Amino acid sequence: MPPFEVYALKLKGAIRVGRRGLELEDTLATIPSDTLFSALTSALTACGEDPAAFLQPFLSDPPQPPFLLTSTFPYAGGVRFYPAPLDWTGTLSTDNLRDYGKRIKKVQFLSEGLFRRLLQGEPLDEFLFPKEEHQPPEKGVTLQGWQLWLTVEEVKFLPPAMQLPENKRFALRRQKVWQRARQPHVTVDRIRQASDIFHTVQIHFQKGCGLWFGVQWLVDEQHPSRALLRQAVDYLQLSGLGGKRSIGFGGFEVCEGFPQNLPWELPTVRPGEAVFLLSRYHPRPAELPDALKNGRYQLISVGGWSDPSGRENLLRQRVLMVSEGSRLFLPEYPAGNVCDVSPRQAGSLPHPIYRYGLACGAGLKAQGGKHA
Repeated sequence: MPPFEVYALKLKGAIRVGRRGLELEDTLATIPSDTLFSALTSALTACGEDPAAFLQPFLSDPPQPPFLLTSTFPYAGGVRFYPAPLDWTGTLSTDNLRDYGKRIKKVQFLSEGLFRRLLQGEPLDEFLFPKEEHQPPEKGVTLQGWQLWLTVEEVKFLPPAMQLPENKRFALRRQKVWQRARQPHVTVDRIRQASDIFHTVQIHFQKGCGLWFGVQWLVDEQHPSRALLRQAVDYLQLSGLGGKRSIGFGGFEVCEGFPQNLPWELPTVRPGEAVFLLSRYHPRPAELPDALKNGRYQLISVGGWSDPSGRENLLRQRVLMVSEGSRLFLPEYPAGNVCDVSPRQAGSLPHPIYRYGLACGAGLKAQGGKHA
């Protein structure tokens, strides 16, 4: 598999990414691949580039994309985290799955050390974290409650504030990589001249923590898409990602000196063999039902608002997508498409509205090291 280019984002302040597109009092802690791609495309438009030329390879059938994009995931110091599997069968023994119960279901992200073992089909039982509050960890610990799971060996790469003595490492579970904050706002009704209060929720990352995403290039280093992508990322550093950018949310810096920001490879994805998704995925009709047959996956309904005319918000069509952490058997790779989600009754639009749904993943082996 071609190497990934890694972008580590140091957030300057809060970030907000709506979970359902309608509720202000809910937000994601990470940015899905489809939202990230839309932001990159909008950034190129703002820079004066032609979005149609940039999008054309992604829109062909089958698509011929210059790159594939992962969703963003958290990092803490020098430890990158990846999505946890939706199905732990085979990764943990039946006894441990029963004993850990709801605790293992709370794990949302795996450290790079654990993730690479998962891809190679190695069981993770020996790296399990303590079940009891003050039980000292042996080979595995968690952060953010039970949401982020890492090995004891990786603790030394965490930010200085999370470096605890060995006899205090059981307290790592209480260390926060990010925190949610609820902020009140006031709006004034123009007719009644009365004020109404509402709240929004945003995410604040701790010092030395942030988000990262990977770009898997399928073209050579001279391809113009490389310069366009970097131009879009540079623009987004100032304009921000997510919602509430007008009040300073979503600004970031790309950490060039990120400890693991080096050419980095994951196991090759082979058509017909198991793949672990690192992005959202919208199958093409020709890929169904084979892409989902015998898979372990979760479908999510994705919608939201768009303002293509710059004057009014329009509700985009909802689509079902396969979420990160799913295990599929893709008949071909690259797989998926970029689908048109333009509102049905919006009249004439300056351009179609698209939803990015190309799969980006890593080859997954079954236990024992053989391909699943």
